[in-house]
Order: sequence, then structure tokens, then C-alpha cells
Amino acid sequence: MSNAVDQAAEKKMRRNKADGHNGGVNAKPSTAHGRFTDPDVSLYALAEDAVQVVCPACQGRAQVAPWLDGEPPDICSAWWPRRLVCRACGHVRNWPDATRKTMSWWSGPVDPYFGQPLWLQANCCGNQTLWALNERHLDILEGYLGARHRERGKFPGLTMLARLPAWLKSAKHRSEILRVIGRLRASLSP
Repeated sequence: MSNAVDQAAEKKMRRNKADGHNGGVNAKPSTAHGRFTDPDVSLYALAEDAVQVVCPACQGRAQVAPWLDGEPPDICSAWWPRRLVCRACGHVRNWPDATRKTMSWWSGPVDPYFGQPLWLQANCCGNQTLWALNERHLDILEGYLGARHRERGKFPGLTMLARLPAWLKSAKHRSEILRVIGRLRASLSP
């Protein structure tokens, strides 16, 4: 699906949140009784938190976070300025900068702004790659994939969970995927 459609869906969810509907952006998914309800979160909303990436300078863990001075410049968070910072080596980059176009890429195990590999990625289920932008993304994936009953949210088809590949949603891969999520979560510890 195109970025324009994704951004339109993100704006619709934000409008509903502004109107008093919790679009799930800050909601912690409930897995009571093995049931999970889609919190209506897009990848754009997940990227409002720091995205964990591999530092281009030292190969350690770095973060790409919104770099805002006051109010966000756009309702769609995909266009907010970002800063990549590595606490281990001090490497810093800004997006957009004067040498790059203001384009972002929203697919696969790379940071959508700088194109850096995600810190939270691992081989899983044969030849597949399980990836997450940050810990909140892991929380949502773990809740959804570990649940026996999965319910759609208010925006069926427009959320990150609605677009997961079939191999990831398959019950036969559940235990392996949850083990890999546990390993990825452990990599976040200092």
C-alpha cells in the first residue's frame, strides 16, 4: 500500500483521537483471558517513540527520535524532523538534512528515515525476519501473537496489525516467534 494511503489512515486515526476516541496510540494492549484487541496503531504512531537502530559509526545501539522544538510541524508524525543519536560513540545525524530529500521508507527491517538497520530484528521461522521499531512495537506484537483470540479495532485494515504477513500470524509459529521476541527484548537491556 502506498505511503499516501498510510498517511491518510494515520491522519484519520489522529482526528478520531482528537475527538475523544483513544486511537490506541498510548494504549497498552489488553490480553485478559487470552484475548487481544487491536489498539489501532500504525507504524507512524510507533515511530513517535524512539526507534532503536544500529549506529552507522560504531555498530552499537542508537536511537532515532522526533526532534521537535515546540509544537509538531505537521499532524502526520511521519514528516516530523528526526535525530539519530548514539550514546556509545556520540554520533549524531539529523533528518532531513541539506544533502537528502525529505523522503522516508516504511517497509522492512530498516529505520524509515536514515535507512539504518533496526536493532530489533532477528531471523525467525526459517527464512523470515521478525523486526520491531521499539519496545512498544514488541509489546503490541507479543500481545497480538500470543493471544488465542484476536479482535479487530475500530479501523480494520488500516493498522499495523492488519498488515502483518501470514507467516507471522500463523498459530504454528507462535512459540518460536514469542521466543524471538523475548530475545529481542533482552537486547534492550543495558
